[in-house]
Amino acid sequence: MFNPDSKLMIFLGKLADIVILNLLVIICSIPVFTIGAVWTSLYYVTIKMAKNEESYIFQEFFKSFKQNFKQATLIWLMNLAVILVYIADVVIVTRSTPGTRWGILFILTLMVGIVLFSAMIYIYPVLSHFENNILNTVKNGFLLSIASLPYTVLFIAIIAFPFVSVFTNVGAYIMPVVILLGIAGPAYLCSVVGWVRIFKKISPTEEVHESFYEQDED
Repeated sequence: MFNPDSKLMIFLGKLADIVILNLLVIICSIPVFTIGAVWTSLYYVTIKMAKNEESYIFQEFFKSFKQNFKQATLIWLMNLAVILVYIADVVIVTRSTPGTRWGILFILTLMVGIVLFSAMIYIYPVLSHFENNILNTVKNGFLLSIASLPYTVLFIAIIAFPFVSVFTNVGAYIMPVVILLGIAGPAYLCSVVGWVRIFKKISPTEEVHESFYEQDED
């Protein structure tokens, strides 16, 4: 049971790595402007974990953080601006539009929010594993979120589940678990059930990669 190669010890080792990674994400996200680089590093590590290619969590995390910091930060700042504008739109719609019209506009606004959130889910994993310019990275994230719609729905459910659970009757009991696993855990699960397969389809060995990812001429 306690053999280093046993399934139990492998599971416990993986769990410990996810906890460490989760704490890294929380700590490194405190400055806020680093969130883009943090999420890129998160998916760089969890996808390697899903493929059993990871070595040292700290080393892999900060390797990606350093390599992708500039692009990830610029993309995050753009995402943050979009988020703030979207929140302002929601406030305006909910406060200034009465009756049936309010309901229709709210549904449309909610749909736009889902589309934006879906694209943002894809951008950072794409950035973590493919070299490209910012425009193509954002475009490819958006296109992938549509092309892989079943995975997109699954990713949203997995990522949202820990945070939605906090507001239920068992929220007080699962809060410690959310703090330890609530970010890196869903990211790892998404990597296992989706990202490895998605990236395998668009890997450089596949013809689709040549047309789908237009490399920066520079």
